[in-house]
Amino acid sequence: MASPPPAREQDAQESQDGKEVKLDLSTGISIPTYWWHPAGCSAAARSAVLCLHGAGDVGLVWAQVARRLRDRIGVTIIAADLRGHGGAMVEERLDESLGLQRLLPDVLALLRSTGEQLSQGEGDKISLILCGHSLGGALAARAASEALKRQLPLQVRAAILLESVEGTAAETLPRSVAWMQARPRSFTSLEDAIAWSLSSGMLANPEAARENIPPRLHREAGQKWTWRTNVCEAITCWPQWFDGVSSLFVSLPIPKLLIVGSVDRMDAALEAAHMQGRFRLEVVPHSGHYIHEDCPDDVTEAIAKFLLQLQQQEKAFAKLMAQRATSRPPALGPADVKRHRVDQNRCRIREHIAFTNAPRLTKRQCEQFGSSELNRSAGFRAQPFHSWRHHPLSASVGDTTPRSLVLVACKSFTGHETMHKSLHPPSCLPGLTGCRFRPAP
Repeated sequence: MASPPPAREQDAQESQDGKEVKLDLSTGISIPTYWWHPAGCSAAARSAVLCLHGAGDVGLVWAQVARRLRDRIGVTIIAADLRGHGGAMVEERLDESLGLQRLLPDVLALLRSTGEQLSQGEGDKISLILCGHSLGGALAARAASEALKRQLPLQVRAAILLESVEGTAAETLPRSVAWMQARPRSFTSLEDAIAWSLSSGMLANPEAARENIPPRLHREAGQKWTWRTNVCEAITCWPQWFDGVSSLFVSLPIPKLLIVGSVDRMDAALEAAHMQGRFRLEVVPHSGHYIHEDCPDDVTEAIAKFLLQLQQQEKAFAKLMAQRATSRPPALGPADVKRHRVDQNRCRIREHIAFTNAPRLTKRQCEQFGSSELNRSAGFRAQPFHSWRHHPLSASVGDTTPRSLVLVACKSFTGHETMHKSLHPPSCLPGLTGCRFRPAP
């Protein structure tokens, strides 16, 4: 995608304690963005949190979280109206403007324009934390992935998703469609709209309803208040928004945070990935789908803790790299070299034990394991496939459970010739006592 022209500030006004700035994107659309700068901070900054709203919402729904987060950790917060929402309405059908083929290029162009607006031409590389709710979360994950692939002139430091779960979105799609179709199309006053949002269960926070419902509505002269974006007109786009988002989010090579109202709202892919420690999870109970509006304090605290920890890790890493750059590594003596060899071979023994104790091994797995460069260099050689299951040798590693084990060791193993003469490993390999070895032929 071609580089967009420098972002220009067409109009600025104070709105909801945030500065409104309209940006011209390279995709041919002008969108309003809302900026919350920390006290005493200029418009130029090297880092910021870019927030993307969900379907049918506007950028100002982030106002409560933005103000709290700005005051809590002193970071610049930016929110934007997506195409077809708020002040970014376009002359095309919603089922076209809300498709991924339109929205994703807009978000990537927004990243570029936001980076240029932050740097103010100073040439510093800008870093952004992408944060999104529902549809905005899906776009944040996709934009982060694309930005890392394309090597944009800015750094995506982290991704934060709120209530953006592929499996849950697919499961609740029929109910979501029915709810959207049943909601009132118009209101005689803003007070009626605010009252309906609370009585219907759309929002649970009266303060958020008073602040965030009016920007979602508009009224022409002499007419009733209607929704700015009737997402029912884009129902055909809903499934594609979340398709593959969970696996994409998990695979992002950056720090990640997922915020949900209940663990029941996670799908199987995210549950498995969280058990593996591949992202951070925060649960905010007693909240609805609009979690950042119902519980702004809890969401702010979850994001703040995540960003502060990220900042501490980056500082520690920078300090370590600076120390390594200025200090000379100590010279290794014979004992250090020997210890390193022992550690390497201990890891290889454990790898063999884990492999041979696996419940099911195919012939192809055995052949690949025995022919791997790592194991050939270690001196291990796998026996023919038929012999892997017929050696009644036993091993005990950390417990007394007998397991089938065939381990072929060569003379070069840790330099101990006694390995060929003994059924037990040398004392320099703690934790492996009880393993029985068979010398290489």
